Amino acid sequence: MAKKQPKYYVRPDGLHEAIRVINGKRVPFRGHSDAEVERKMIAYHEELERGPMFVDIAEKWHGEHFPTIAPSTAKTYKAALERAKERFKDLPIKELTPTDIDSLLQLMAAQQFARKTVTTQLLVVNLICRSAALAGTIRTNPCDPVRVPKGLKYTPRELPSENELKIVKEGWSQPRGLLPYFILYTGCRRGEALAITHKDIDRKRKIITINKSVGYDNQRPYLKQPKTAAGTREIILLDKLAAVLPKGIGLLFPGRDGSHMRQAEYEKNWKRWQQQAGATLTAHQLRHGFATMLFEAGIPERDAMDLLGHSDIKLTHNIYTHIRKTRKDETAVKLNETANKF
Repeated sequence: MAKKQPKYYVRPDGLHEAIRVINGKRVPFRGHSDAEVERKMIAYHEELERGPMFVDIAEKWHGEHFPTIAPSTAKTYKAALERAKERFKDLPIKELTPTDIDSLLQLMAAQQFARKTVTTQLLVVNLICRSAALAGTIRTNPCDPVRVPKGLKYTPRELPSENELKIVKEGWSQPRGLLPYFILYTGCRRGEALAITHKDIDRKRKIITINKSVGYDNQRPYLKQPKTAAGTREIILLDKLAAVLPKGIGLLFPGRDGSHMRQAEYEKNWKRWQQQAGATLTAHQLRHGFATMLFEAGIPERDAMDLLGHSDIKLTHNIYTHIRKTRKDETAVKLNETANKF
């Protein structure tokens, strides 16, 4: 009986080989027998139909996207990226559904993650899926109908006390006291204040231009643009602040070498100020102190949003609501004390 001839080409090394053109590419399939070659072709087509895994797309997005964002943002995204990769590690991205994504967010909510953390998680998964949709790997983004669960933990920062505000107001001339004073009366973020130059201060028009910020990469300072258009703004130079600001050139708050403060230098200076002044205030609390001043002056939320550089009116509304509630609580305490003596 004649020996059955192989169906595919047999190479000099004895391997059977079939070459197919798939999506314009020559793809070789090799095995020790025709059957092995055919199994490999079937497996290849099944994998092609299934598409890339979510993890592979996430890694590709990581490599392309992370070099384009600020180190601080990359640090925030990293935990969300790893969490998504672990959760969806066995899923092809074509099979990822809104229910899968919502389940992850619901699990995080059940584990009492903060609202900001859950929001970042959805953002990162959305960016990964969006990159896949733009590349034509998936037809629609499964994140589109997904929303952050309601009722998530949100802990507003404590407002500065009257005593702490008094320390800042009266201590501007003390060592390192001008920076806290500046933040209190401008509402600037820490990085924005550290990037201010004397050229940004227009004493005639009584405005300060905010168009950059200091960020840190492994302790080293670098200048970055505002994250949103709302971050670029002109704020009011209050007479009280203008009266104490020195005139000069270059940075308003330089480091020892005259350039932007390194992160360790800033933190050391701020801690020393806290110790010497007898305060525990953070720069962000002082920013909320400025928001309190806007609230008490009756500045509408929309105008406060512009002065604070918020990109979403909800942020301003939440701060105003927190201030309103705090004031109500303080009023209740004072009223009870008076009633007990009445």
